[in-house]
Amino acid sequence: MAEERTHDSAGCAIFDESGKVLLVHQTYGKKLWHLPGGIAELGESPWIVAKRECMEEVSIDVELGPLSGLYFLSHRNAYVFIFKATKFTGEPTPDGAEIDQWGYFDVNDLPSPMENFTVTRIRDAHGYNGIVTLRDQNVRDYRVGGSDVW
Repeated sequence: MAEERTHDSAGCAIFDESGKVLLVHQTYGKKLWHLPGGIAELGESPWIVAKRECMEEVSIDVELGPLSGLYFLSHRNAYVFIFKATKFTGEPTPDGAEIDQWGYFDVNDLPSPMENFTVTRIRDAHGYNGIVTLRDQNVRDYRVGGSDVW
């Protein structure tokens, strides 16, 4: 019998002119560095989720680019949609509740702690060549570490 589907999630890999990625630091759970994003509400499309979460977490209105990656999480029976972006309006400001810091980081020198799933999504978006990356991300492969690990 198939596992019941949980809510999909979506986020943005936002790159500046030099190719650095904007990341947010979470105040909850393992207090990880992550791409801005979150879980879809009932009936919400992935592109709306990505834009809403960027506004909620760091007060920016993102101009979404292409879907760079689609990731299937078998342990949740759900998908993660990652959009690549280079433009936004507003000044990034952490919400203070879920997010306490933000910053731009070189894709080869990412902050710690971070999930290996997030590292993969960042690198896929950074290397996006017009073809959407499709990946399974299985909980048995999940790790948290730093750039010294990846």
